[in-house]
Amino acid sequence: MALLEELIDIASDQVREGLIFLSVWAKQSKVLLPIFLSVFSAIIFWLSFSYIPERKRRKKLRPIVELSLFDVYSQLFSLFDLLMRHSSSSPSFFQKEIRSGKLSEDDIHLGLQNKCLNESYLYDANIRNSFLVVGEEILGRALDIDELANKVLSFHTYATAEELVLLENIREKIRAYDFNGHNVKRPCGTTINGHVLLPVNPSISYRYRNFYELYEFFCRLQKIVLNHKPLDRNRFIYKMQWLYHSGQYRLCVKLIKSQGSLFEKNPTLCMNYLALSERGRGRIKAFYRIVEDTYKSKPSGGSLISSRSTFAEIIGDDGLIDILARFYSSEEISALRESVKKDIKHKEEFESANRALAEYLGGK
Repeated sequence: MALLEELIDIASDQVREGLIFLSVWAKQSKVLLPIFLSVFSAIIFWLSFSYIPERKRRKKLRPIVELSLFDVYSQLFSLFDLLMRHSSSSPSFFQKEIRSGKLSEDDIHLGLQNKCLNESYLYDANIRNSFLVVGEEILGRALDIDELANKVLSFHTYATAEELVLLENIREKIRAYDFNGHNVKRPCGTTINGHVLLPVNPSISYRYRNFYELYEFFCRLQKIVLNHKPLDRNRFIYKMQWLYHSGQYRLCVKLIKSQGSLFEKNPTLCMNYLALSERGRGRIKAFYRIVEDTYKSKPSGGSLISSRSTFAEIIGDDGLIDILARFYSSEEISALRESVKKDIKHKEEFESANRALAEYLGGK
């Protein structure tokens, strides 16, 4: 007790001495004190009327920028899915490649072989049924992206320089061709001296380089928007898919284990990607264990076929089939195999048909 009182007395003496020193310094200083008071007042003023209010505004408005960037990303993904589509009523076979950043320039060139701007390009009876008319849908997505970019630019104070430059690059690419309804709907024929001249190639394959450059910007934007925090459910799923399909297995495992429990609405999806990521890391036993724990309860209403995209690339794994055979009948496993084969066959048929189209048009 005596020691504590002694320490308090010492501290009090030091504080008293410090105050006396400041009092004497303030009386003697005719230059430094006014400067010190001016700087102190300026700091208080800046904190009160600039920094704190601006920080509050940024906290409210930055999410608008991030949401708009995510919407641009989503529109771009839908655009590339459209460009690679084999049917107007089905998603493309290339969604994994699009997400992973592995969609090549040759892939895009091939995907565009059966796409044309409007109905007037369906003039060749031999191939008209092979084409999808996509001009208006491309324009619609391009206009949406342009509007979203304008929204971000109106809040440019709350966007980074990298984000703004990237958006400008994206806008430049989407405006390069047919950026209005008149051009999209314009008949393909040109009349010269009473003769109607038609393009040799009715497809939009001439745009492949432009779309590939746009895809490179999409990949850069994907890395930005999927690393914004906190993640919502959609961004969590897209990030999980991106990490896995791009071969970042360790990060995918880390993401699922740290945040997967926050999105319990579809735990089977998380467990599938966790299992596949462990397999990608070479941890085969962990892969088998997760598959067994997940499928022993027969998720997705007992429909094994609904998981065909998960098992598509590993359907030849005998260990996997042995585990599934514990919970599913041989008929269900056979149906899974057949479904995977059909998906692979349909993708190959699409690629083959588009190569044949390119060869046909190249020979005209």
